[in-house]
Amino acid sequence: MRCPFFSSRFQIIRPIAKIVLDWSSLARLFWTDRTGYQIIRRVIRDKLSYLRAIELAELYDSVRQVEATGYKGMIIEAGTALGGSALVMATAKRTSRPFFIYDAFERIPAPSERDGQDAHQRYQVITSGQSNGIGGEKYYGYKPNLLEQVTKSFIHYGFTPADHNIRLIQGLYEQTLQITTPVAMAHLDCDWHDSVMICLERIIPYLVKGGRVIIDDYLTWSGCRTAVDTYFANRKNEFAFVTHQRLHIIRR
Repeated sequence: MRCPFFSSRFQIIRPIAKIVLDWSSLARLFWTDRTGYQIIRRVIRDKLSYLRAIELAELYDSVRQVEATGYKGMIIEAGTALGGSALVMATAKRTSRPFFIYDAFERIPAPSERDGQDAHQRYQVITSGQSNGIGGEKYYGYKPNLLEQVTKSFIHYGFTPADHNIRLIQGLYEQTLQITTPVAMAHLDCDWHDSVMICLERIIPYLVKGGRVIIDDYLTWSGCRTAVDTYFANRKNEFAFVTHQRLHIIRR
């Protein structure tokens, strides 16, 4: 039998713990990497990412690690929404490293029969027009000309795409995600089973040794989890699976 006292206390402590973790990650960057600290604070202030500070810091650190180790290959983000996480990653990368950002730049496609009820219920909220945006803003999937808005954000932040080896690519992954060169790192934030599976099938064969794929929704959406588990079922010896704030899959 669940104790109401401890249950209610846990509900109070959990959000406080998240705040503490977020601020501790920012404090670490404040003292060790002021550039990282500033970009994350700015993205959060401008309401450009659904990710928490500690999650954005994890992305920033991962790109910095790619640059420090000298892994060759492009960086990919699949699913960028308002572009906040991509801006953090763009700040951490060398200008010369290609960064390809894929998104429908409109309302996300529907989940399939391979997704669970959780995804279908969430999609019903989105299609009903009742989905909330960040901090009371309009949900990004309801905004017209989202690609134009994200491009303007990059320019406003000092990352004119053509000058920083950045490409924003609009369309469904099955139509646009065509990889032919090495990949050093990929951040997959594409929610549903089929989108995640397409990304894995097309990115993983080009992932360099030591390169990593960060799965944003593995612990959030059942279809994403199923896609990852299915794809790697017979490949586990080739990769390390490390859980931080998100699941990191690293080629051995």
